[in-house]
Amino acid sequence: MKRVGEPGGCSSLEAANTNEQTDNSDWLSRKGAMALAKRLEAYWHERGYPAARFWAEPIDERFPKLGTYEVYRIVCNLVNGLPPTYR
Repeated sequence: MKRVGEPGGCSSLEAANTNEQTDNSDWLSRKGAMALAKRLEAYWHERGYPAARFWAEPIDERFPKLGTYEVYRIVCNLVNGLPPTYR
């Protein structure tokens, strides 16, 4: 990681891309969405939140440019961006 300075005294971190999949990966397909959900769940479980759950669901809407291509999204049980506190 390297720190990038921004005007106004703020700074942000720029992380190297260490994803298992490449930039050409399809996170919207069923396989890609399930892999991402599994990865997110492992992230929260490693940090002591075994109640965090993530899964892939198909999006019902169809977009003209996508045609009949099925698009998936990740759904979770996070509350206000944090996992449930029960264990």
